Amino acid sequence: MLNAKTGIKKAALSVIRIMPWSCQDRLYYFHRFKRLPDIRHPQSFNERVLFRKFIKGDYNCYAALSDKIQVRDYISHTIGEEYLIPLLHTTDNPETLFELETLKDTVVKPNHGSGMVKVFTEEPDFIEKYKLIEGCEAWLKCDYSHESREIHYRYIKPQIMVEQRIGDEKSTAIDYKFHMFNKQDGHFEYVLQVIFNRSDNQPLSMLFYVNNLDTCFYRRFDTGLDIRANRASLEEALALSKKLASDFDYVRIDWYISQDKVYFGELTFTPGAGLMPVLKHGLDEMMGNMWIQDGRSATLPERTQTASVVPLRSV
Repeated sequence: MLNAKTGIKKAALSVIRIMPWSCQDRLYYFHRFKRLPDIRHPQSFNERVLFRKFIKGDYNCYAALSDKIQVRDYISHTIGEEYLIPLLHTTDNPETLFELETLKDTVVKPNHGSGMVKVFTEEPDFIEKYKLIEGCEAWLKCDYSHESREIHYRYIKPQIMVEQRIGDEKSTAIDYKFHMFNKQDGHFEYVLQVIFNRSDNQPLSMLFYVNNLDTCFYRRFDTGLDIRANRASLEEALALSKKLASDFDYVRIDWYISQDKVYFGELTFTPGAGLMPVLKHGLDEMMGNMWIQDGRSATLPERTQTASVVPLRSV
């Protein structure tokens, strides 16, 4: 009986995978939220992300600025290179990692996706390096656009990058993610999403702050983090986020803070691929109301360019 159920599930997934991406997302959305999304007339934040994915999005721009290597030119041009995490190495040949003097206190990851990362706090031995090379080769072969049906990732040339690790000796740096909503009149609304305990053996912890840095709106698996210790740095990150977000109706801007210094993480244009289940207590609707979608995009520096994009099939 169990084998029959497994076979039916695999067959169903095979059918879903050949559907147009927008149809797939409707099914995944229904499975997660127990209702169908209105992609053409979005109201919630997740629906607006789906609208950006399938109806109105500048995939060329998103690809250039989601590329973790190319975006560095944009950051240098817009706010200054002092906010960039030191980049130690880039390559499309993972075996060149053997040539590096050390991998201690580094982060190794590809430039074209999320969730693929290896953090080293100590120097890896030969076997660990060999496994790293194998992992990097698999990353380079991954078309990340298929993971969550985000077309712009298809137009990023995969490379491996090695960055200096940010954080103390024991833990990974906390993620400070500013969801920035451009109100078209020079003002912004924002939601700060704080993610921590990423490397510990416990549920991922999150805090959400809405248009302020003092009062937490919603806590998920909170372990007592107090962000007030980094208040000055967070105010700096917020000011920089407003500058980076001025070209878009919405963008999420990630930051790290180490020894009171602010470091840029990445730009994200379709967070959670429109399927974020953590926006609870009305936050999904609230963030949807904050987002005035007009499809604006940045004018990219000359070096930060990508190939032309072929649009998806009709939704």
